[in-house]
Amino acid sequence: MTLRLALLAAGSASRYGGNKLLAVHPGSQQPLLHHVISEYKKAGITEIVILTGYWHNAICETLPTGVTHHYVDHWQEGMAASVRAAAALDLTGYDGLMIGLGDQAGINAMLIRTLLTDFASNPVITATSCQGIIGPPVIFPPHTLSVLNQLQGDSGAGKYLRKLALMSPGSIQTQRVNSLTDIDNPADWHKLD
Repeated sequence: MTLRLALLAAGSASRYGGNKLLAVHPGSQQPLLHHVISEYKKAGITEIVILTGYWHNAICETLPTGVTHHYVDHWQEGMAASVRAAAALDLTGYDGLMIGLGDQAGINAMLIRTLLTDFASNPVITATSCQGIIGPPVIFPPHTLSVLNQLQGDSGAGKYLRKLALMSPGSIQTQRVNSLTDIDNPADWHKLD
C-alpha cells in the first residue's frame, strides 16, 4: 500500500505571531514542521508534499531532502484552499491520500501506523477522533476526493467527515485519541504531554 501525504502549511500563523512551523519543538529540538515530517517518515510514509502559502520561501529553504512542496495559490482563503490543493495532487500509482497538519506537534508515528493499518484492512476514509472532533490526519481513498473540491473558507473537511459518520458510518472509520495538540498560539506548546 502506497499513500501520498499532503501536509498543510500554508497559513500565516497570525495567532502565533510568527512562523510557528520553524519554531523549535521542545521534544525533538527540531523545527516543528521537521518534527512532524519525521514522525510520518518513522511510520513509513515517504511520499510527502508540503502545501505552502504565506511562509513559502522560509519553509522551502529548510525542507528535508526528498520532501517536495506545492504553493497554494489562494491560501489567504483559509484551510479549504489547501485541502482542495491536496485533493488535486496526482495520485497515479497511489492507494490514497493522507492529509495532515504541519503544526500538529502532538502527532506520533504510532498513531500514524495505526491509521495505516486500519486503512490497509478496510480502505475507507480513515481519520482520528479527538474529544468528539473528527479530523486529521485523514486518509482518503482516491474515489472520495471529489467532495473536497467543494470546500470553502477557513475550515477543512471536518464538517463533511462528521456528517459522513452520521449518514454513512460504513464509509468512514476513526481512531480515537485523547490528545492531538496543534500549535495555534505560543501557549499551546504547554499542552504537549
